[in-house]
Amino acid sequence: MQLQRLYSTFPGGSPGYGLLILRIALGITALFRGALQLSESGDSVFLNWIFGFFVIAAAIFLLVGFLTPVTGLIIFAGGLLSLASNQDLSIAIYTLVLAAAIVFLGPGAFSLDARLFGRREIVIPKNPTAAND
Repeated sequence: MQLQRLYSTFPGGSPGYGLLILRIALGITALFRGALQLSESGDSVFLNWIFGFFVIAAAIFLLVGFLTPVTGLIIFAGGLLSLASNQDLSIAIYTLVLAAAIVFLGPGAFSLDARLFGRREIVIPKNPTAAND
């Protein structure tokens, strides 16, 4: 039985830059959406503020690449809420597509996740007694 991890791989090079561009595009979109939510007034100002701060925090986490799959799911859920509330349809679909891509592909090598949870080199000494010295 294989151990399933939250992160499958952290590709570098061109795929890593592509994932970085996806994260930046979605992160900036979420930042603007959160700021727009903070500026809206109406009956539920308190809920707008909570949602706005939550989206901005998720966008910052996504931009630095921290807990990327979880943050992508949160932003995906926000896109579904935007779609359900008949807000800008094109932005909602854009958000859903980018968030789904990030959730399935992962953060890439240029992220905080790669630094914290990436592959490590394990050095096994040739002489077992040398490890005890």
